Amino acid sequence: MKTSLLQKIVIYCPLCLFSHLLTEAQIATWSFNNVLTGTGTANSIPGNASLGSTIAAGGAFNGGTVYYGEGNWPAGAIDLNAYLEFSITPTAGHTLTITSLAMQIRRSTTGVSGAGPNTWSLRSSLDAYASNISSGVLTTSSAPATTVMLGISFMNLPAKITFRLYGYNATVSSGGLNRFVYDDIVANGSTILPFTFESFNVKAGNQCAMISWKFGGEGDLSGLSIERAANGTDFEQIKYFSGDQLNSENTFTYADQLNNSSGMYAYRMQMISPDGHITYSGIETISFVSVNGFRMQPVYTGSNLVRFQVNAEKAGNYTFSLFNLNGSPVAVKPAQLAAGIQMIEMDNRTLKSGIYILLGENANQKISTKIFVL
Repeated sequence: MKTSLLQKIVIYCPLCLFSHLLTEAQIATWSFNNVLTGTGTANSIPGNASLGSTIAAGGAFNGGTVYYGEGNWPAGAIDLNAYLEFSITPTAGHTLTITSLAMQIRRSTTGVSGAGPNTWSLRSSLDAYASNISSGVLTTSSAPATTVMLGISFMNLPAKITFRLYGYNATVSSGGLNRFVYDDIVANGSTILPFTFESFNVKAGNQCAMISWKFGGEGDLSGLSIERAANGTDFEQIKYFSGDQLNSENTFTYADQLNNSSGMYAYRMQMISPDGHITYSGIETISFVSVNGFRMQPVYTGSNLVRFQVNAEKAGNYTFSLFNLNGSPVAVKPAQLAAGIQMIEMDNRTLKSGIYILLGENANQKISTKIFVL
């Protein structure tokens, strides 16, 4: 590659396989009408609901319409063995996208003011049940509708995922029973066809981003847009391909001219199915910086600490931001740096383990690098 005013710092390609989503609907349900089995679809297999070992002996149906776990729900913090568990597995050749869980959950209505856990938390096997997806308060309402929206981590899952619904902060009122009661649980998401990208890559060229992709599998698209975000988060369309163009070939390239602008650029594909359903690929990020700019190098990351080395070409005010792969900021740290090499630490709330994007800014200069949090 020719030497220019721009120098490549990092190319990040987190995902090479995506799925074409046909429709969004219920992909698994558990009615608890005298059964713990679930109902799935042609491409999703629900596992039987079950209670954790702390509560297992206290499980029973009530009136043939609800199920409950009785006794031993902790009066204080979460007991990691006190939960209701349910799972979903995609059939061979398919992936799961789960957009939300709708649940009818409450505590017991017996006693003076009801009894059982006052707090619920939802966790999943994606991070080995280490952190809450969501949490809330349990009441004695007879129609306790609760919906949990799920994010990008629950898109395009290639294998079984298990959820655990914990109950804690329990109280037992006079005449009451320590029960966590479940009615309908519904997983909403997508019926998925085996339409995939065999590859999707973005590489830095001479003052441009070289974008290439190849289709594999079956299915058709009515349109595809390449989208770019100059700040890594706000995407805009830069190129559109019609269905006729897409369905006549399977290998494509596109050069995005960047007009000598330094900084971080994020790219994604917006795919439109024949029935008008819109889905997105993963995000690929590249960064450029002036040769006379500054450098960042990750040194160590832990669950509450991100540490990296900065080589600043000149003293000044710098800002360092941490983004997840959905483009959402999770931490920011301003710093006044001297010229030369120095160590920077960012103290954060606990982060899920995984890959993040670290963005450094000084005046009109921007650089980024991927960083892994353990």
